[in-house]
Amino acid sequence: MIYLSKKGDYHFEIVWTDGRKQVFHLSTVQTYCPCCRCVGRENSEKVEKEVRALKIEKVGSYALKILFDRGCSFGIYPFSLLREIGK
Repeated sequence: MIYLSKKGDYHFEIVWTDGRKQVFHLSTVQTYCPCCRCVGRENSEKVEKEVRALKIEKVGSYALKILFDRGCSFGIYPFSLLREIGK
C-alpha cells in the first residue's frame, strides 16, 4: 500500500511500500500526461504553469487519477510512471 498526501497547493507526496518518499510538483506530473490527446506532443505545448489538483484519487492499486484546475485531466498516471518521474 502506498500513502498519498497533498503538500500545499502545488505538490503531493507519495510514500512507497519500501519507505521511499517522493514529492511531486503537479505541473511537472501534468507534462507526462499519458492520455491519447497528449502522448507524442511536445511537453511545452501542454504545460500549464502552477496547476493545482482539485482531486487526487487512487485508481485500483496501480495508478492515480488527478483532476487539475486547468489543462489536461484525462490521463491516468500508473505508479510505475510516477516512480520514474520522481527520480
